Amino acid sequence: MAKKKKKKNGRNLLEWAPTRIPIELLMRWYAFWLTVFGWRWAYFWARWIARIGWLVMGKLRGYALRNVDLCLPQLPERERTRIARESFKHSVYQFVDYLLIPRYFTPGKHSPYFHSNVNEEEFLTWYRKPEAVFNLTAHIGNFEIVTFNIGRSPGHDPLTLIAKPVRPPLLDKWLVRAREALGNVCVKADEGGRAYMRAMKEKRQVGTLVDQNGGDWAPLETFFGVPCTWQTEYTRLVMRAGGNVSFHFCVRNGDRFDFKFLPPEFHTYPKGTDPMQIVRDYRDAVERVVMAHPEQYFWVHRRFKARKDGWPNRYKNIGERLTPETRAEMLNIPGFTIPGSDPDGPAHRSPDEGGSA
Repeated sequence: MAKKKKKKNGRNLLEWAPTRIPIELLMRWYAFWLTVFGWRWAYFWARWIARIGWLVMGKLRGYALRNVDLCLPQLPERERTRIARESFKHSVYQFVDYLLIPRYFTPGKHSPYFHSNVNEEEFLTWYRKPEAVFNLTAHIGNFEIVTFNIGRSPGHDPLTLIAKPVRPPLLDKWLVRAREALGNVCVKADEGGRAYMRAMKEKRQVGTLVDQNGGDWAPLETFFGVPCTWQTEYTRLVMRAGGNVSFHFCVRNGDRFDFKFLPPEFHTYPKGTDPMQIVRDYRDAVERVVMAHPEQYFWVHRRFKARKDGWPNRYKNIGERLTPETRAEMLNIPGFTIPGSDPDGPAHRSPDEGGSA
């Protein structure tokens, strides 16, 4: 009960006018000061914010290091530390991008800050299918700008994006403005299911971001060999809409406001496909992109916080680095074959964990 009360108080402070107004005024001032001279100025200060944040935000630093230690144990510790620290920087870039996008992107027009080497004819043929198409991305690079490869096409049918509203309202307004500047239609998460169904009936494009931590009761799969729950609700809608789904990603070119759209993967799943096969294919695609650009993945999230009965706490003692022994303990899930014990075979779930969405 105390935990719920704390959340309620925080919401009131960000929505109650006497506190919300000064907070938003301060936000507007910092946003103006941060972006007034363009993206180079904004990125310069973003790097300094990230350096200071890495030093003072011990909990987020610990999450990033713990996630990298869990997922990339084959790398030297020094390299894992570098990846976690760079990820911290790219997380700050992501926020700054929201403020910059409306200035540098316009729906239906090309932008010199967005590059795509994909086969344009193949790409447009896929997205103009007379069926609903699901587009999945991940927390890597800039997962908002990835949608511009559709939004820059004149006369395009906008993607329907489902997003949770954030607080304070001014921040939510900035996020929606950036998404619409990329050519999307934004729908609040509280009507997400209905919005998806409408888009499917209208044969519209649907965009969503799928992640680990699907909740304590979600199906079990792995991410870089680490057992975890996955968000799977969308798989039912994919199959109902005709089984068309693509995985697409957008990465940042160095420390610049400049983005590269990676070649997407197109899949059409026949009726009767195990919904978890979509999750596994998507997981494999994300792992390939993360291995190529590990510093741009958002390692600061608690990706493995779900804990079913008997599961270890992956974020215990986050101030300590994992050893091979302590990592093995965190992979020890009851009823689950530890990935890596058979390099040539897939990980196995026990029957009681379930195998469908």
